[in-house]
Amino acid sequence: MTRTEKTLAALNSWEKRPFTYGSADCCQFAAHIARAITGRDYMTAFEYANEQEANALIDDRGGLESLVCSVLGAPSESLEDGDPVLLRLPMLGDLLGIRLHDYAVGLSAVRLLEIPERFITKGWHVCHK
Repeated sequence: MTRTEKTLAALNSWEKRPFTYGSADCCQFAAHIARAITGRDYMTAFEYANEQEANALIDDRGGLESLVCSVLGAPSESLEDGDPVLLRLPMLGDLLGIRLHDYAVGLSAVRLLEIPERFITKGWHVCHK
């Protein structure tokens, strides 16, 4: 199965459910895709049960980018389908999504969003270990 096929299969396996911090949020979504590609569970570093705990975790690490770097290492210039990306959206702020083809997919409080590539500020290449 190719990387793109793994990414699409993971997208299809994401259960549509209400946005809930700690179980169905942007970080959980990106980790779900990364787990399908790599077999590794990255969410052990993202333990929180509500919005306040999520914000405290992000603040304690110096922001969402720093938090992701603490788990995935330095950002990469070479990204593939399924790689986690940091998106900066004018109306939503920062959120974590994944790269897919020449755009990104992210989970908002309302639904999955297809986001133009220009909103990707950083990305992290994940690979099977």
